Amino acid sequence: MIKSSFFFSSPNEQSLKAMLELNLDTVFIPYHEANASNLDKIRKSKSDVKINVEVPVFAGKELLEKFPNALPVEASGLKMLIGVCPTHPGVRGECLKKIDSLLPLNPDGIWLDFIRYPTKWEEPVPYILDTCYCDRCLKLFSEYIGESLTGNTLEEKVLLIDGSYYIEWLEFKVSQITTMVKEVKDKIATFGKNTKLGFFAVPWEDKEYGAGIKRIIAQDFDQLATVVDEFSPMLYHKMCGKPVEWIKQKVDYFWNFQRPFLPLIQTEPRISEIGADEFKKSLELASRKPSQGVCIFFLEDLIKQPEKYETTKKFFNSEI
Repeated sequence: MIKSSFFFSSPNEQSLKAMLELNLDTVFIPYHEANASNLDKIRKSKSDVKINVEVPVFAGKELLEKFPNALPVEASGLKMLIGVCPTHPGVRGECLKKIDSLLPLNPDGIWLDFIRYPTKWEEPVPYILDTCYCDRCLKLFSEYIGESLTGNTLEEKVLLIDGSYYIEWLEFKVSQITTMVKEVKDKIATFGKNTKLGFFAVPWEDKEYGAGIKRIIAQDFDQLATVVDEFSPMLYHKMCGKPVEWIKQKVDYFWNFQRPFLPLIQTEPRISEIGADEFKKSLELASRKPSQGVCIFFLEDLIKQPEKYETTKKFFNSEI
């Protein structure tokens, strides 16, 4: 069983000690903390630990500052301040630059985050955005279908797409995500490394939110399974307003894609408190076969909660 946690900030004496006490064999570190010094600190503390780096793709304040025309446009015409447009060439280029900067550090894995269209999914009632209808996206979609989009207003074009090109629009959006993942995979292969490629999956099923995983999020798990080495579904049950048993349902669901997967569970008491017994249950359910194990999101928050910390310590060390 993989015993893992996510460093939210730069590793320090306290978090490195926790890594050892919890008997972690895999850790995640965010891109902005992924430098030679921090990776060396982790490796010196535990030489056999695997280090995966989280790379945000279609989100980030710095991207909007650099590319202000990357604001995604909702079907209503509103420009949204959540995420960035996945078709923007500058944004896509920035992702590949990040990969270029990471590969010389020899991480064990690179995990793509926000590799999707924007939406606030981690809520009991998701805040669903229908994007992106910017001029660039509409032009690219017109080229994709080989036809001009008739209509004098955005509303007319959106209605045309929804009525006559629903499937094509879904496929077009999915292709923007899948091709970005493929470009990262090719970049890793060109560098000649054995670095794993994973991604953080929104835990929606095809039947939920009107086929929202493809139509809104644009993550096609069947397609992505042919490219990535591993899935990491974000099973934040409290954030999503679900009972802890929901985690088991999702573990069973992600087995269908015939790819190794490492689920994430939450530590933060967002929406409502997570007691020690419930947290232990989430550890058990997330790590049950066919799951590869469990990743705790995140380590620094777990350290602040002694009861959950001790629960995790006993659980992970009992698996030796």
